[in-house]
Amino acid sequence: MAVKRYFPTKDNTITNAFKSNLVTRGTGSNMGASDILEAFVIHGQTSASINAINAEQSRVLVHFPIDDLVSDIANGTVPSSSVEYRLKMFNAPHADTLPLDYSLEVVMVSGTDWIEGTGLDMENYSDLGVSNWLSSSNGSVWPGLPRIDNGQVSNAGASYFTGSLEGTISSSYHFSGGLENLDLDVTFAVDKWRRLAAGAENYGFLIKHTDAVISGSSGSFYTKRFFSRTSDYYLNRPYLEARWDSSRQDNRPNIVKSSSLAPASFNINSLYLYNTIRGQMQPIPHTTGTGQHILVSFYSGTNTDPSTPTGSKLHVINSAGSTVLNVTGGRLVENSSDVTGVYSCSFASTTSFTTLHDIWHSGGVEYYTGSMDVETLAATTLLYNIEYVSDITNLKSSYFKGEKPRLRVFARNKNWSPNIYTVANATVKSDVIDNAYWRLFRVVDEREVIPYGTSSYNFTKMSYDISGNYFDIDTSYLDPGYAYGLQFIYHINGVYQEQPEIFKFKIDE
Repeated sequence: MAVKRYFPTKDNTITNAFKSNLVTRGTGSNMGASDILEAFVIHGQTSASINAINAEQSRVLVHFPIDDLVSDIANGTVPSSSVEYRLKMFNAPHADTLPLDYSLEVVMVSGTDWIEGTGLDMENYSDLGVSNWLSSSNGSVWPGLPRIDNGQVSNAGASYFTGSLEGTISSSYHFSGGLENLDLDVTFAVDKWRRLAAGAENYGFLIKHTDAVISGSSGSFYTKRFFSRTSDYYLNRPYLEARWDSSRQDNRPNIVKSSSLAPASFNINSLYLYNTIRGQMQPIPHTTGTGQHILVSFYSGTNTDPSTPTGSKLHVINSAGSTVLNVTGGRLVENSSDVTGVYSCSFASTTSFTTLHDIWHSGGVEYYTGSMDVETLAATTLLYNIEYVSDITNLKSSYFKGEKPRLRVFARNKNWSPNIYTVANATVKSDVIDNAYWRLFRVVDEREVIPYGTSSYNFTKMSYDISGNYFDIDTSYLDPGYAYGLQFIYHINGVYQEQPEIFKFKIDE
């Protein structure tokens, strides 16, 4: 599964809005433990709130544990590159006026850290202290603000501030109908935080209306609400999501001979070797040092000992992984600690043989011998609609929260018609779907938990090997006590075809 979620360590709403007496502003109020986060801009409620200088506002602060992400990158759980980071926040329905056709800015907080607090009151602003409109913590004024006298800023202009609170790196998300969730690519910020770039300390995000709205030229915009990290609605809590393509395409079941009918990339075949020792992935000895790589040789004959070959050796991949007769390859290291024991090579086959034997070896030691059929591509004068019947062969009826099962998919052509000899003498093999994706949803309300990852990052693309397609799911993101459903979509002949089957399981308490 190429999705990793990080939940906030703290969040808060800060405001300078008038209290119910329309005289005193709630600049000292704290709402750090509220179930709701809120962003609004109000003009003209009093004569003192008619322009950008005095507009009534509320803004959202939210902080994520980037240190956990840095650790995950170091141990190989998350790749160090080719990863998209998205901020997800979910709309909280309410009965008050809702803004339409507007944008919220998502800005990196700059200048100082802040304390969440334990305030709850978002109506009368009666809970005071810690982080609020004026201060980041007890006794610490936000950088860029003037001094405070009797709980109020010393001049009216400071009620509309930028100062050092708003960083220079920001983005925005447009809401057309007002009820949408916020789903924004924030890779711009996360990459800076995780690399500890100058001036990019992780103080979280500030979410607010745009300066054009604050200026009053577009009138009031109130009120947009999101569920907070303490919400009882588990799936509606905000999170930062890392997405990447972790799929492996092991072409052993569908090796093709190079053909002018196919683009160059389609003529490349990839093979994988997994070294599992007593249930654990381990590197092969003597292949982990500098300059040490596993070699792969391909033969057509039956005597395939790499030290004394008598068969026809077709290609050899050298230790540097350079190209020899259109073959490239070497070791695939899947994390920085260099302990996974997963190896890969890629090659283009120009041989006329219909069967090849692959020998993985190093230093005269043979580690693995395999065989594979080679398919010759051919054009056709007929075009059929391809339909599949799919199943998950090892899906259990329930899982405990936190399990990470690897699910195996069996797929076959819906119109497959075996004869009696085939049925009696052959094990039915699963078809391999090159571009297969999955989604996960909660059954009771069809709430989508993980969508089809068909974007440029392909974060729910299935892997495949000699047994067919497979994928992993992480149940730690799921609310216990509910049933969940899995559904597939296949990209065939340039069209995404959603499969009708739904596979259900429950998360136990």
